Amino acid sequence: MKIILVDDDPIVILLQKKLMEKVGMIDEVESFNSGEEALSFLVNQKADEDYLMFLDINMPGLSGWQVLDKLKESKLDENISVIIITSSIEQAEREKSKYYGQIIDFWIKPFNLQSFNRLKEDKITQKFFKEA
Repeated sequence: MKIILVDDDPIVILLQKKLMEKVGMIDEVESFNSGEEALSFLVNQKADEDYLMFLDINMPGLSGWQVLDKLKESKLDENISVIIITSSIEQAEREKSKYYGQIIDFWIKPFNLQSFNRLKEDKITQKFFKEA
């Protein structure tokens, strides 16, 4: 099991890592500043590995939506659960997320400690926490 952070803002990635550490999420975290880097990483991973991906929508190069489309085209999306992280408050973005089966949540920045704590209660994401 691994957690993947994809955001073009290194400050957001740093904040995510700090909050994950505080709530006791696993240490297996890979971070990428672009969708292209994340896809390149995933292509070279074991197919049966479970991933939790925090994915920014608005990035230079491939957008988060394009990353999701490429994952589906490559059949890499089966073991990846995605939480969208965005600064967009457009309802159309939230509606679009409903068409992607691997999206389990949609967060609008800024997120906080409570956002990550709620993941402990979700059956899909609780396995990404260290054993108590």
